[in-house]
Amino acid sequence: MYGFCNNSPYYEMVIEKKKKEVVQKIEDTCKAFSSNVCSFENSSAENICKDFFYMYKYLHEYYYLRDFKSTLTNEDFDFLNYWLNVKLKGENSKASTCVDEFNRIIKGKSENFISGIKKLEKDLHVIDSGNLENMEILYELYNTKQKIVDIMFDLNNTEDKKEICKGHTKKCYDNYTKGMNNCLNGYDDFYKALKLFERDYKSLIEEVDDKSGKCKSNDLFRLPENDVVLEAKQRRIMRINISSSPLILLFVIPLLYRVKKITLIKV
Repeated sequence: MYGFCNNSPYYEMVIEKKKKEVVQKIEDTCKAFSSNVCSFENSSAENICKDFFYMYKYLHEYYYLRDFKSTLTNEDFDFLNYWLNVKLKGENSKASTCVDEFNRIIKGKSENFISGIKKLEKDLHVIDSGNLENMEILYELYNTKQKIVDIMFDLNNTEDKKEICKGHTKKCYDNYTKGMNNCLNGYDDFYKALKLFERDYKSLIEEVDDKSGKCKSNDLFRLPENDVVLEAKQRRIMRINISSSPLILLFVIPLLYRVKKITLIKV
């Protein structure tokens, strides 16, 4: 579910460079896209449709030009599904209908503007709000980490990268903290994904030299040391042990009395 997030810097590049040339069939397909079916807060249904299918085409061609048998990976498809769900936030009443319309175009019309495409055995779907928020957090964590790395290797001192890196490290720290707090409500898969990010980020601290000298001096460069999820689990175990102790005594005391009574009778 969360696997695509660690490639968020790559997908940000896809978002930026998706439209290499105008594809008239995409333009025509999306011009007929009804705003009654899909409504978006900050963009028209036609523009969202174009953005989606230009990204779809870009991702497909990235593999297809290298191997004509290849197509989008499952992670690519998960990213597109995530991207569409982010755009649909706040439109719960129409989200399912809108996603169905995108699936219809993928299955019925995508061959018109994407050559040699092979369909994946999965459909776009509506992501529940809790999982979507977690995806946004993890996606942003990996993207922010890459921005920190870029500054650490940038020896260009023409601008104050220290303040920029300070902003990135604070954002990373805050998002990680928010993500861990979300895990107190469950989301075991997200917790595992966050711990993988933590391990990846710690390797940045321990193994990568800050050649720019702009980042590692920041107070929030290190992630929080305490694991609030693990601490919460330990507290629950302690409460269970404490609350169960009187019950154990209720069974043990009569048993001890019975053993003592039998011993006295035998004597």
